[in-house]
Amino acid sequence: MRNTMLLIAAATCLVGANTAFAQEAEKTPAQSFAGPRAEVTVGLDQSGDDAFLGKELTGMRAGGAVGFDVAVAKRVTLGVEAGIGWMVAGHAKVGPFPPNDPNTYNLSAGRDIDVSGRLGYALSPKTLIYGKVGWASQSYNTEISSGGQSSSKKSDGLRLGAGLEQKLTSNVYAKAEYRYTSYSDVGNLKNDRHQLLTGIGVRF
Repeated sequence: MRNTMLLIAAATCLVGANTAFAQEAEKTPAQSFAGPRAEVTVGLDQSGDDAFLGKELTGMRAGGAVGFDVAVAKRVTLGVEAGIGWMVAGHAKVGPFPPNDPNTYNLSAGRDIDVSGRLGYALSPKTLIYGKVGWASQSYNTEISSGGQSSSKKSDGLRLGAGLEQKLTSNVYAKAEYRYTSYSDVGNLKNDRHQLLTGIGVRF
């Protein structure tokens, strides 16, 4: 009786394992990248080739994003994404401008938010390349040395990006992404931005 029970338990486990394996094998490459996800990112941020009176504003950016993707073909995904980040290191300082202006001006970047659509192509069940396009909004802060006066400016623009997503486990992935954004005018700022980011995410 005992041996019979052991044989039944072993057979049940074997059937369950084979069923799970079959279900996993039936997934298309695109389905491996479907569902909700969340990620954190860090990288290089360059705001304007002529950010403030001829000086670039370059530094380190940290942020994150959430998104949702669906498989629309064997290897193709469509998704939406919303993200936010901040330049945590980097500023531009100019001035003074004698004889009329003795002040020094310090420019720093504020928050950077975006909402994008994403089109992906699964090279394999573990590797996805993608492109994205969407809306982005940025802010800048300017501090004046005399009296500590400050001002903030904002602008919206078009964001384009491309990247690669690599699965590390069934749920965890690493990514690398380049993004270019063209903004409306912000005072003396040249209206573009370049970002090169890496990140770690979880797909639920």
